[in-house]
Amino acid sequence: MVKYKEFKLGDLFEIQKVKGINKSKLVNPNISTNEYDYVTRTSLNNGIESTTDFVCDVPYNEPNTFSLGLLQMTFFYRERSWYAGQFVRKIIPKFKLNTKIALYFNTIFSRLSKVLLSVLVRHVDNVFRDSKVRLPVTDADEIDFNYMEQYIAELEQQRFAELDSYLKATGLNDYGLTDEDKKILAYKPIFQEFKIVDLFNVVNTHSILKSQVANLENGNVPYLTAAEGNNAVLKYINCPKEWIDEGNCVFIGGKTMVVTYQEKDFCSNDSHNLALYFKDSRYKSPLIQQYFVGSVRKALSKKYSWDDSISKAKIRSDSVRLPVVSNTKNLDFNYMEKYIRAIEKLTIAEAVKYKDREILTTESLINKM
Repeated sequence: MVKYKEFKLGDLFEIQKVKGINKSKLVNPNISTNEYDYVTRTSLNNGIESTTDFVCDVPYNEPNTFSLGLLQMTFFYRERSWYAGQFVRKIIPKFKLNTKIALYFNTIFSRLSKVLLSVLVRHVDNVFRDSKVRLPVTDADEIDFNYMEQYIAELEQQRFAELDSYLKATGLNDYGLTDEDKKILAYKPIFQEFKIVDLFNVVNTHSILKSQVANLENGNVPYLTAAEGNNAVLKYINCPKEWIDEGNCVFIGGKTMVVTYQEKDFCSNDSHNLALYFKDSRYKSPLIQQYFVGSVRKALSKKYSWDDSISKAKIRSDSVRLPVVSNTKNLDFNYMEKYIRAIEKLTIAEAVKYKDREILTTESLINKM
């Protein structure tokens, strides 16, 4: 039987403001040899917006810490040295940290997000310090870090087994690149700008507040918000038909510019959110829609912000760059579909490599139990 005890986070961690820098100060951004991450408020990609070389005159943040993005109160473990954008906090452990212990605490921190979102930013540091968490302890009432490591290692093994089963069941275990895939990835398409409203019917979604769905039973309908992560899905609910928006569309979180593909019909939490429905129904496949998601995000994410958010009226003047068939103005749907399929294979291959690498690491830990 595991024994637990309450601890105050302020006794275990320090929370500090960090010097934020603008993206324009990054040195050789997104070069594969860069040793520093550039961390912002985003909830995507573990909070990493870019990488950078060493930035002179700006202190970097040490590894084996956590970042806290103050927009959505998202915590991430920082395994590498890092620089920060604006509105980011650094959380420093007062004990020795490794990756598995960090993952254990990251889960605990994630439960604080709702609490921190409910207070003013100026109170976040004190609320964090005063928050209490239950942790496993030894017979001597000291934090049982060995248990945390073993617990995470076992979970990883379970998840890896589930990943193997899923890949086999869906046929995605065939992720090797074919010669055609390699040609598609090397191909340099011709791009042309298109007005978004010429390609898509743009509608405001319904506005179904969290208070309206709080008491609904769990169901199969995705309840979407403008938050990043989990494909914008907060939870799945059983809701009235009149609340539902049609799926198979590009979904834009109106305040945050989070862009996702929604395959199924859904409920939306805010009428500021937009749904983009491609006008030519012959080419509304999931892979093509995923290509649209990346293109729309690239075209608009730098233009709009929380203070200057996108709207149905504003998007009428916006354009997106898309590939066209050579010597024509026709969209190259064949290229889009094949490109996304090749990227899907690369992503799965990276996940499998990570899985195999972690299995070798964690098996030795489990054998010590």
